[in-house]
Amino acid sequence: MKYITWTLAVLILLGGFGYLVLSHKNAPASGEPIKVGVSTILTGDYAALGENIVQTAKLAVAQVNAEGGIDGRPLELVVEDAGLDSKTGLAAAQKLINVEGVKYIIGGTSSNGTLAAAPLANENKVIYMTPVTGGTNVDNAGEYIFRVANGDTLAGKDLADAALKLGFKNVATVTEVTEYTLDLKKSFESEIGKGGGTVVVSEEFQPGTDDFRTIVAKVKAKNPDAILIVSQTGIGGAYFVKQAREAGIAAPFMSDFNFVLNTSAKDIVGSFEGIYFADPAYDADATTTKVFFAKYQETYGTPPFIAFHAASTYDSVMLIAGALKAVGDDSQRVHDWLTTSVHGYTGLMGTYSLDTLGNSDLGFVVKVIRNGKPERI
Repeated sequence: MKYITWTLAVLILLGGFGYLVLSHKNAPASGEPIKVGVSTILTGDYAALGENIVQTAKLAVAQVNAEGGIDGRPLELVVEDAGLDSKTGLAAAQKLINVEGVKYIIGGTSSNGTLAAAPLANENKVIYMTPVTGGTNVDNAGEYIFRVANGDTLAGKDLADAALKLGFKNVATVTEVTEYTLDLKKSFESEIGKGGGTVVVSEEFQPGTDDFRTIVAKVKAKNPDAILIVSQTGIGGAYFVKQAREAGIAAPFMSDFNFVLNTSAKDIVGSFEGIYFADPAYDADATTTKVFFAKYQETYGTPPFIAFHAASTYDSVMLIAGALKAVGDDSQRVHDWLTTSVHGYTGLMGTYSLDTLGNSDLGFVVKVIRNGKPERI
């Protein structure tokens, strides 16, 4: 009976998705296409992340085109591999802008790649909208750089607020030296101080580090109530947690979603049990989100690899399409519309606004792994 009920629910959701498309459908778009670039990770260990973004963008573009496109003009995706590094991220942007003539890019890549592409996008008045998290450098990367997803500084703030509420007054921080992780650490430490707590030890390490014995000894000597450990991919953090546990440190660990999503990190640690982490907020309970995720499952045979990435990618396509419908195929006018007209916008990420710098005000939900599953605290 449960299976039948779930099957009917999915059919209803998929029918609802079809209705959303067909009820607004005009003549299929058939004019000169408007190119939308997708610059994301397509190779290496994180290719599944990029595949998730590309597949979501394809579904969103198909929906826009089925509804008539932009005044009869279809959106056309142009996809490039941006990798995880600055060099590849810049090369992808260069090809999209200089070779393909793209004026609207969804940049689902690392902060380093986004920052490398930013000067080129700003110079050419190309909308570069990232559906992944970003820190203050991304927030301030220029007027044509937009961030629909959650801000990294809010991850630090929300983790610190949770730590204080849980009674973790004396904390340690161990941070990999990258743009993303340092932003999170600085925000966390600032909020701890504002809340009356104390950072008893603050240590940093370089990417690729796997020997943490010296840092572990320093942390253990301070006997903190909790330890914030953040690394770019989660691998460095995994080695630290493993060695800290082996040294007898019993304090709870706090981290980000990259850590608990990384199966290689889990293999190193053995278990994520009891680890607190900041999970990007999106509107998982909204009917529109459930309908779209059911369509994703039906189309690709699997749920989105990272749910909030799919939600924010879908919203990115729809915001660009909405701007194009409102002001036409003019990237400068699209920029002006996005920075002045997106207030209380309701999408799959929830209800949010874009500020004058093009950044959303979305935060994070702090969760803990209990019995092998994430649980909101």
